[in-house]
Order: sequence, then C-alpha cells, then structure tokens
Amino acid sequence: MANPTEKYDAYARTILELPGVPDGRIDLRRPLDDAARAALAAVGLDRPFAVLTAENPHGDNEEDAPSRDAERDREAVNDAQLATLVDALGAAHTPFVRVDGTAPDGSYRERCVAVMLPRDESVALARRFGQLALFWFDGQGFSLLPAEAGEPPRRLPFDGDR
Repeated sequence: MANPTEKYDAYARTILELPGVPDGRIDLRRPLDDAARAALAAVGLDRPFAVLTAENPHGDNEEDAPSRDAERDREAVNDAQLATLVDALGAAHTPFVRVDGTAPDGSYRERCVAVMLPRDESVALARRFGQLALFWFDGQGFSLLPAEAGEPPRRLPFDGDR
C-alpha cells in the first residue's frame, strides 16, 4: 500500500475524462492545450472550478483491500459516498458536471464532480468527504490542492521532483 505522500503525488498523473464530450480527456501530466480548454468550455467549465470526489475517503482505495469481500464493501461505500455528495450539491442548488479521474492506463477510475465553488469552499467540501486532495482550475491551468493531505499545493503539470 502506498503511503500518503505517494498517493498525493499520484494525483499529478491523473487523466480527467468528461463523459460524452468528444476529445474530453484532459491529461494533467501535460500543459493545458486549446483542445482541453474547448472540452472544458463545452460543458460550461470556462472559469474557476474544483474537481473532487467522495470516493475512497482518506486515500483508502478498494484495490488496497485485503480481500475480494472487503473490496466489494469499499465499492459499496464509494457508491453511497458519491450519492451523498450529489445529494448535498443538489440540496445546496450547486450545479456540477460529472468528471472521471483515471490512471493514464485506465486501470483506476474515480467518479468525480466539477463544481464552481470558491476555492476555500471546495477544499472544505473535499475535507467533509475525507479526501486527501482535489484539483483546482483557476481559469488558466490546474493545481493540486491538499484537503486532508499534509502536503503543499502544486501547480500542474508537476515534474515529480521532491
């Protein structure tokens, strides 16, 4: 199992996928290009927003589970957590866009939301759902922000040197 710093660093290798959007794959390992900006704009994400999830709280991934039963239990928790996040956003009349965060090879996926909340509210929401970190788009590019993680914010793409 990876330690919290390794898990935080892994966020920088995320591909964001916008379901149903042509060319809707945004590789956070690379500088944002015109195609990525157009994909974001196509779903109304053309000003500052956060991308966060409610899945795998505290960095506990179902892949880290000691057994198939435990993995299924964590998957059920993820489903419930995501439903709670979506319900909370709906109750607050906060619009959101569905986004998936994936590993570059597609071996890992988390269901996320993009929300146009102020940065501090976005971090608080990620903490409420036990998240190590979230992505922040400032209108120009993405950053990785800590929520529960005791790590510094990082502008993306991040070269990985520590």
